[in-house]
Amino acid sequence: MAAEPTGQVGWGPLPIPPEPVFDSKDVEDYLWDVTHEFMKDIKGEIRGIGWAATLFRLGKARTLAASSEQARDADREQCSFADGPVLEALRSGEFVLLSDVGRDRRWPGYASAAASHGVQSLLSMPIVSEGMTSAAMNLYAPSPHVFGSDDLLRSQSYVRQVARALRVVVRVAERAEAAAGIAVAQSSLVLVDLAVRSLMDEYGLSREGALRFLQREASHHEFGLRDAALNVVAPVTQVPGRDPSRDRREMADDVEDFRLLAPAELGQPPEAGAPDAHPSTAKGRPA
Repeated sequence: MAAEPTGQVGWGPLPIPPEPVFDSKDVEDYLWDVTHEFMKDIKGEIRGIGWAATLFRLGKARTLAASSEQARDADREQCSFADGPVLEALRSGEFVLLSDVGRDRRWPGYASAAASHGVQSLLSMPIVSEGMTSAAMNLYAPSPHVFGSDDLLRSQSYVRQVARALRVVVRVAERAEAAAGIAVAQSSLVLVDLAVRSLMDEYGLSREGALRFLQREASHHEFGLRDAALNVVAPVTQVPGRDPSRDRREMADDVEDFRLLAPAELGQPPEAGAPDAHPSTAKGRPA
């Protein structure tokens, strides 16, 4: 199998696999169940308190569950800011309370946005920080000074309960992601190896020459080495009006031009026993 050409032109980043564990309905259902009990304990519905659980991963935030669309919208609004209560809670590992959003001066830009969603006070609670993943729970209230000391004490117990479960979810997800990443890497290397073998068999290139050809194609078309390999192994044939034989002829022309280039033009030493290709022999190239 061809080794990964580390640092060579055209080798782009591998695609990030999906995160099915975080998107699981079981995770959302669990958050709903445990938070419903917590809200009953603090009489949240009677007091008009909404909630949203947010996951932060790889520089992106997404709401895992929310009590209502209004709470979900308020949560997305908060996460759209470069800084705010929830990010401060995750940084510090402490609860962040805004008793009166309109009078708080720590995040003035967010304050007006929160008010547009009917939020007058809020409580941000960090739940878990594990590896590259963090999670938080936000409570939103429509009036100032809603959250008291009793709410804070009960919230601490709730956070401990949720944190234990979410840590397990995060660890399972990261293991699944690592396994998926290995599979993606292996499939990409297999594809490159197939393309190299195809170029060697069909056009008589050496292994090194075939790999350099793929790198040149990837650089020329501004896509990754994996896509260049895919174009060799399975060229586009499904586009209406495209002639598959024309694709193969164009590739043959490209390879022929590539083989006629002098080693100095490629920035590579000549292969042992190979005659130097003079620029004057290339198609359309002036001596």
